[in-house]
Amino acid sequence: MKKKIQVLFGFGIGALLIWLLFRNTDWHAVGNALMNANWWWLALSFALVFVTFLTRIKRWGYIVRTAQPVSFRAMYSATQIGFLGNFTLPGRVGEVIRAVVLSRLTGLTFSRCFAFVALDRLTDLFGLIAVMLIAATFFHPTAPIVLEELSEPIPADAIRLGAEATIAVVLVIVAAFVTLYCRKNFALWVVSSTIGRVSKGLSARLEEMLSQFADGMHVFKSVGDMSRAIVWSLITWGIGTLCYFCVLQAFSIEAPWYTAVIVMAFLAVAISIPSTPGFVGPFHVAIVGAVLVVAPETDRDVAKAAALLAHLVNTLPVWLTGGICLYTEKLGLLELRRQSEHVEEVSGSEDAAPAEG
Repeated sequence: MKKKIQVLFGFGIGALLIWLLFRNTDWHAVGNALMNANWWWLALSFALVFVTFLTRIKRWGYIVRTAQPVSFRAMYSATQIGFLGNFTLPGRVGEVIRAVVLSRLTGLTFSRCFAFVALDRLTDLFGLIAVMLIAATFFHPTAPIVLEELSEPIPADAIRLGAEATIAVVLVIVAAFVTLYCRKNFALWVVSSTIGRVSKGLSARLEEMLSQFADGMHVFKSVGDMSRAIVWSLITWGIGTLCYFCVLQAFSIEAPWYTAVIVMAFLAVAISIPSTPGFVGPFHVAIVGAVLVVAPETDRDVAKAAALLAHLVNTLPVWLTGGICLYTEKLGLLELRRQSEHVEEVSGSEDAAPAEG
C-alpha cells in the first residue's frame, strides 16, 4: 500500500510539473524550433550518451572486480537493464533490478551485488560535487533573478546556497559509507540505539543487512581502485555535460559556456524527487529552468523544444540498449521487477540472491 502511494505521488508530481511548464506553450513555435534545430549537434549529443554508457561500466568495473572477475557483458547488461527499469517502470526500481541482473549473470549474492551498485552511486556523487562546485564558482548573479513564470524573484544567492547544501548532503552520505566500512560496529550500535527503540525486529533486520552490506564494500581495500572509479565518474559527468552543451548549440541558445553545467546541476536535483518513469516532468522543468535562470532573455518555446529533444536524446539510447540486453540475456523486465520486489523483502538474508527461472 505504501509503495502504491509513493507511485501515485510520483505520477502526481510529474503531471503537475508538465502542466505548469507547458500550459501557456505556443506549440507552433515549439514545432518551428524543432524543425530548425541543427541535427548534427543533436546527433553528436546522441552519440555522447552512448559514450557515457561505456564510461559508467569502466567506473563500475573498478568496484565489481574486487569480488571476482566479471565480464564487461554482465556489467553492461545489468546497467542498461537497470536504466530501462528506471525509464519504464514506476517506483525507481532500476538500481535494485541492476543488482538482480548482475547476481543472475555472475552467481554473486544479491546483497553483494547491491553493495556494488550502491558504491557505484557513491562514486557518482563525486561527479555531482564537481558540477555543483563549478556552478557555484562561475554563476553568481549580483541581483535577484526575475522570471515571468514566477510570482517572486529568485534570490541572487539561491544557486550558491543550493549548491552548498547539495554538497553538504553528499558529503554526509559519503561519510556514512566510510563509517559503515571503517567502523561497522559503531554504525550498527547507532542503528540499535535509534531504530531499536522503536522496533527491535526492524532494527535487527536492518543491522543484519548493513553488516552484509559492509562486508561487500571491498573496494575500500584498494585506494587505487577507488581513485580510478572517482576519476571515471568525473569523466562521465564531463561527457554528460557536453551532451547538453550540444543540445543548446543545436537550438542556437545564446548563453554562457557554463550553462550546460547549470543544466546538469538542476537535473541532478530534479530527478532525485519522486516522479513518473523516465523522469517526465522534472527532467523538462530542470532544463528549461536552468536555461532561463542563466539566460532569461531566451525564447521560452525554444527552451521547451530543447528540453523535449534532450529528453528524447537521453531516452532512446536507454530503450534501445536496454531492450537489446533483455533480448540477449533472455530476461523479462516484469519478471525482474517481481524479483526485485522479492529480494527487497528478504534482503536481510545472505541467500537472497534471486533464483534462475
